[in-house]
Amino acid sequence: MPAMASEMREDEGEYYCFRSAHVESEEAWVFELSEARPAPASWAGTEHEGAVMPGVVMVAVVAHDAEVEKPPFVRFDPEQPVPFALMKRFVARVAEMPDGLEGEQPPR
Repeated sequence: MPAMASEMREDEGEYYCFRSAHVESEEAWVFELSEARPAPASWAGTEHEGAVMPGVVMVAVVAHDAEVEKPPFVRFDPEQPVPFALMKRFVARVAEMPDGLEGEQPPR
């Protein structure tokens, strides 16, 4: 999978990660919502000390390019509850992607 664009969000004191990437081999955009976790203690003393990184994926959306005749789909991790307000923001973020965006960065 290619490197994913990432952004962190805070919701009621909890941190979450929104990630997206275009996967050429699948001809699709992948969007993920995950919990955010602190970087490992082994990163102490490096430029990444105190960083936050994606954790377990809670929701993933795969939206195929317009010329691919496959419907988009959503996968949920049944062990990861998603706060409703956060899910609404995630869906709105995915919906921002205009048709014909294949191979480009998603909107920020």
